[in-house]
Amino acid sequence: MLRKLFAFCLLVFFPMTTAAQTDIFVQGSGKLYPLAVPQLCLQEGETDGPRVVPDTVAKNLDLSGYFEVLNPSAYIETPGKCEDDDSFAYSDWSVIGAEGLIRGVIRESGGQINVRLYLHDVPKQKVVLGKEYEGHVSQLRAIAHKFSNEVMRFFTGQSGPFGSQIAFSSRVGRFKELFVMDMDGENVRQLTDERGLALTSAWNPLGSELIYTSYRKRIPNLYTLRLFDRSTQQVTRGRNLEIGGQFSQDGKRILAAQTTGKQSDIVLLNLDGTLVRKITNSYGVIDVSPKWSPDYRKIVFCSNRSGGPQIYTMNADGSEAKRISFVTSNYCTSPSWSPKGDRIAFVCRADRGFQLFSAKPDGSDALQLTSYGSNEDPEWSPDGRFLAFATTFGRGRTYHIGIMRSDGSNLRQLSFGRAGEMDPAWGPLPG
Repeated sequence: MLRKLFAFCLLVFFPMTTAAQTDIFVQGSGKLYPLAVPQLCLQEGETDGPRVVPDTVAKNLDLSGYFEVLNPSAYIETPGKCEDDDSFAYSDWSVIGAEGLIRGVIRESGGQINVRLYLHDVPKQKVVLGKEYEGHVSQLRAIAHKFSNEVMRFFTGQSGPFGSQIAFSSRVGRFKELFVMDMDGENVRQLTDERGLALTSAWNPLGSELIYTSYRKRIPNLYTLRLFDRSTQQVTRGRNLEIGGQFSQDGKRILAAQTTGKQSDIVLLNLDGTLVRKITNSYGVIDVSPKWSPDYRKIVFCSNRSGGPQIYTMNADGSEAKRISFVTSNYCTSPSWSPKGDRIAFVCRADRGFQLFSAKPDGSDALQLTSYGSNEDPEWSPDGRFLAFATTFGRGRTYHIGIMRSDGSNLRQLSFGRAGEMDPAWGPLPG
């Protein structure tokens, strides 16, 4: 329905073409694609949409690392100019170096909005993409995220991750609680108030629920939390220690690490915490941090079975375990499998701290992605082109959530809490 949060009608009024390139650097210059995103025209009603929508789109496209969003102070055209879309002067934009231009109009009536957004090719002086959205005024940022994804699809052939959310842990006094924010760092909300430790969250496939580790009863157990009403339910009980959890593809089972005495095993659990089966079971071996492959046929995990902690993959039944971390470090942890299936990110001790690496699932083509400060807990975006992680940015010891492209470029800070943030978990795109 129209009034439901994030439910709105999408009307395409210009055919969308898909560019063949996968990067959009300006040909021959090596620079990012210069793009202007001016204030929109408000044709009717009252709303802050003329500012909110372009600001959100501009931040998204800047975070993507594909675009150079030009500074509004350089714009010649009057902010929020309302004229027929074919009557403005393209020369006002070409003279400041814009190759692309996003303009649009908004109408508001009784809390309902109609937003029309256009992507212009400035050198060719024509509209190449147009979208119309209808919804409630509370959906302005959601509309901006939708259009940002369409711009990414137009230029790269693949939609972006905008509109998804990132959960994380942050210190509140002497405790740690769960929070969630939009992937651009906006709209931060606290999810738990346990006055304990709430850590290592993960999303269910629908993006409606988190599973996390809680020390609310002094022993780490798994709990689920519904985003809709923030209600929680205990999953595991007893003396075994459960750290981290991952929902299965159907959301009905949980992949986790379970510690008993000196041994930690990868296990599959029902939602009530009962054991389905142990996937690993080697006396005295510590197997932790399991993550599914995108097809749920394999698992990546951290193990000390060969001495120091390293990264391994295995089949979902525990067979054919193989080490895949072959970098110059004797300490590697925190693996995460790309949704594309082509890379695994992980953390290794290197360069006087902890650094992010990635490799193909067989361990080949290992790349070091960071080289300063300390960096932990990598999490892939839903489109597999970006990584969120906890990082000190080379400044002191406080961690914040950062984002960068999968090749290590375009590092940006997303969270700015005074107490710091850790353990990011990147949720799916909303349906």
